Amino acid sequence: MLLIAVLIALGIAAPSQNAPVTLPAGVKSVAFGQAQRYGGAGKELCAIVQPLPSPAVFERGVTEMSYTVELEPRIVKSASARVVAPAGQELRADGCNAYTPIKGGFSQTQLGSSISRVDKAPLQPGRYTLRISVDGQTAEIPFTIGR
Repeated sequence: MLLIAVLIALGIAAPSQNAPVTLPAGVKSVAFGQAQRYGGAGKELCAIVQPLPSPAVFERGVTEMSYTVELEPRIVKSASARVVAPAGQELRADGCNAYTPIKGGFSQTQLGSSISRVDKAPLQPGRYTLRISVDGQTAEIPFTIGR
C-alpha cells in the first residue's frame, strides 16, 4: 500500500518537474552558469557569458555555480532570491547584482549570486531550487548538480 502511494506521488510529481516555470511580472529572464567577474564604474560587476540550457544541470564536482535574474528597470520595486540546497553543506553567496541610473535614483536590473561551499569542497550532487520573490510573487526554478 505504501509502495503504491509513493509510486502515485512520484508519477504526479514527475510531470511538474519538467513543466515550464511562470516567472513573476518584472522578471525578463533567469540564467544559470559560471559568472565572469570584471571591474567597472568603481565596483565589481558580473555576468553569465555562457548560460546553461534549461533545465540547468551543473557537472558533478563543481565548486561554484551562479545565477542571474534579469529585472525590468522601473517596474520591480522589491526582489530577492535564494538557493535551497540539499542539507549537509554550509553555503556562501557572493552577490552579482546590477543597477541602472534612472531619474531620481537607481533601479535594480540584475539580481544574482555565485554560490559555493564555505569549506571550498564541491557542491553536493542533487536537486537544488532557486526561489525568486518579486513584488510579492514567487517562482521556484529547479536545477541540478550532476550525480
